[in-house]
Amino acid sequence: MPTSKTANAPEAPRIFACSVIAGGAGKTQDVINLAVEAAGRGHSVAVADFDPQRTASHILGYQDPPEGQPTIFDVLQGKHSLEEAVVPARYRIGEGEDDSAFRLIPNLDLILGTPEMADAEVNLGLDPAGVLWLQNVLDEQLPEGRWSIMFFDCGPTLGILLLSIAMVGPEVIGCVADEFKYIIGLQDLEDTLDKGARKFRRFGFRTEVQHILATNIPLDAQGNIRRSGGAVADDAIKAIRGNPDWHPKLLPIIRRKQRFKDTIVTQRPLRFLDPRNEALQDIAAVADALGIPRLNSTRKR
Repeated sequence: MPTSKTANAPEAPRIFACSVIAGGAGKTQDVINLAVEAAGRGHSVAVADFDPQRTASHILGYQDPPEGQPTIFDVLQGKHSLEEAVVPARYRIGEGEDDSAFRLIPNLDLILGTPEMADAEVNLGLDPAGVLWLQNVLDEQLPEGRWSIMFFDCGPTLGILLLSIAMVGPEVIGCVADEFKYIIGLQDLEDTLDKGARKFRRFGFRTEVQHILATNIPLDAQGNIRRSGGAVADDAIKAIRGNPDWHPKLLPIIRRKQRFKDTIVTQRPLRFLDPRNEALQDIAAVADALGIPRLNSTRKR
């Protein structure tokens, strides 16, 4: 006879998977800044870096995997456990690569990325059950209560790696920016998930794009799109708002700021690079819209 969960039983983590087909949409910035925001609100958070460009790992303090340190690719291959690929997220405060050159980010872990993830499609394609690898890892290796929120930085692919991520049932965030090519990519992403649902429905695949996040959009002081700063961006957002299926999924817009690019050079997320930046208000609004509550206080940072 099945038993009911107790009132205090830990819940499975809430998972957000940020995906985009074309580069330059601010996908990794979305992952990093939302993860830092959620951690700052008192949640235990993990970022999983599936993108072979590994920009998320770089910004969070790891240009290359430390010698002997397992990565997400080692987990995919079954060589190491998920926990062995976890490192504490950090940001740079000094020169060099010693631990003293970095400061840890409270409540935030990183499942380390690697350029080897470029071979993930081939590896998974050789395994008849490859699409289930991540679901099996989370089911078998993720302790209850380890993290309350996970953010997945997906690679720019529409293949089996994306479908394996979608198999775990995340809330998919389709990321777009200030060009119309991202609107085309958003439709391609939806089509891919629809095909996955038809092919893998017997495995419980029902994932779809649940949220749309526009980043690097020129906004005026009132938060409206500044057409003089980019007519194409205005047209792209109008295309989303004019689609009855997409409009309800559109999250608060994150404005264009040069400092986002600086976070990559400095290895410092925007919160620690420029704590008064206006875009942080946009990021907080996105977190609110996603229903990520403040657990630690009513203080807004």
